[in-house]
Amino acid sequence: MRIEKNIFCRAAAMLLPALFSVGVSAQSSEALPFTRTSRDPVSLAMGGTSVTRTSGMSYASFSNAAAIPFSDDTFDASASYLGWQPSASPVQTMSAGAAWNAGGKFGIAAGFSYGICEEYEIMNASGQAAGSFSPSEIQANIGLAWRFLPFISVGADVKYLGNTLAEGQSYSTVSSDIFLMSEFSSFRAAIGVSSLGSKVRSASGESFSLPASATLGLGYGDVFGQRHGVEVLVDADCYFSGAFSAAAGASYTYNDMVSVRAGYRYGGDSVIPSFASVGAGVKLFGVRLDAAYLIASGDSPLKNTFCIGIGYSF
Repeated sequence: MRIEKNIFCRAAAMLLPALFSVGVSAQSSEALPFTRTSRDPVSLAMGGTSVTRTSGMSYASFSNAAAIPFSDDTFDASASYLGWQPSASPVQTMSAGAAWNAGGKFGIAAGFSYGICEEYEIMNASGQAAGSFSPSEIQANIGLAWRFLPFISVGADVKYLGNTLAEGQSYSTVSSDIFLMSEFSSFRAAIGVSSLGSKVRSASGESFSLPASATLGLGYGDVFGQRHGVEVLVDADCYFSGAFSAAAGASYTYNDMVSVRAGYRYGGDSVIPSFASVGAGVKLFGVRLDAAYLIASGDSPLKNTFCIGIGYSF
């Protein structure tokens, strides 16, 4: 049944925060910010840091493929469930990723994510209920990496991003991440651009830029006494919109089996608000179970956001 134009427009305006996962702020007019959301429970537990993390490479196609050749693993695969901003405009996201490290020289990664946004009721021209619709968001990635010097690698991720607002109302684009990464002893650094792509045109004809940024990542990781593993990560983004964000996280692992993690993200005016995070994980015979929980103050939509995941590596 045909939806009356003014009713649809009012519904669309109310649904934009759900569609964009965290909405478009007054300071930002960027589209599809869900591409900047981490689907990895380990990353989320560490404040969303991910650029230089080599302890798990399955989600590298979502962040930085250049990290793959520096990983100690040959293969890594994971799947996760993310309950994003459940107390505001809930989005339930299922994701999966895998990566292969070819002798510390080359890397390839792939990832897929599908999110279901809060359902809304469709009204007909008479103002009567005519069914319901759940907006959705989809992302599919592929990443490649080459370690062309013992201490430097280059990587690129190409991502298809799609969003559906209503029947016949959808939009999509392609974005990319490009990074250089270096590792010296236990220290790592990466620099590049994230979410670089063309503008998205809405059904009304208005154009929105992707949340692209110049990104810097720093990391440190080592094992002490053969049982105590420590990893500390810092990420920073200067968005082309003028916004700035930064995140820091730490992880402690005992005997390569049990991990505890914590972190904080300063969101500023960027598309992802500020939050603190905690998490934990366990690993047995190569199988990992991880969880993360976000802590946000005030009326932040990220309150009670959580992520759980399972993975396997060798």
